[in-house]
Amino acid sequence: MQSQQPQSPIQQQQQQQQAAESEGSTVGINSNSGMNIFALDISRVQNGDDTRTTLMIRNIPNKYTQKMLLDTINEQFNGTYDFFYLPIDFKNKCNMGYAFINFVSPLHIVPFSQRFRSRKWDRFNSEKVCELAYARIQGTPALVQHFSNSSLLCEDKKCRPLLLVTEGTRKGEVLPFPSQEFEFLTPQWEE
Repeated sequence: MQSQQPQSPIQQQQQQQQAAESEGSTVGINSNSGMNIFALDISRVQNGDDTRTTLMIRNIPNKYTQKMLLDTINEQFNGTYDFFYLPIDFKNKCNMGYAFINFVSPLHIVPFSQRFRSRKWDRFNSEKVCELAYARIQGTPALVQHFSNSSLLCEDKKCRPLLLVTEGTRKGEVLPFPSQEFEFLTPQWEE
């Protein structure tokens, strides 16, 4: 009989999420323990027990544009994240109240959470309070794959998911978003 190797916390959470979805229970809630697998636990991040890097930022006032939100985030966090997306309701021409951000290290989540979590937004006299949770899709490669063939890439540049440079003199610059074919196909070499 083969012994199973221990699973990482992420593998355990993904397995729990899949089980919850297949049982028809509330997505993100493990019905046995009541644990929300998307809940952000800063102590687990600090201890290195949770290495996920992609967050969902919730309760964003609808009047925030992508530029406004990025300006606010970049006051302290420029170069710490490589993916950002603020979904837009094209009919009403405003954001949908949430965004996704992928940090290059899980430890960048700690100061980000201290700055934004459970705080009111600075602009528009809003009563909304920022909440943070882990996103369902984790990591830049998975996010790129998810969005690479999306019709969003044909929309106004202000409405597209963004890939960003995280180092050097170009830190914070937006990179072109690759198509799935460009990014994920292996080149075939002639012999």
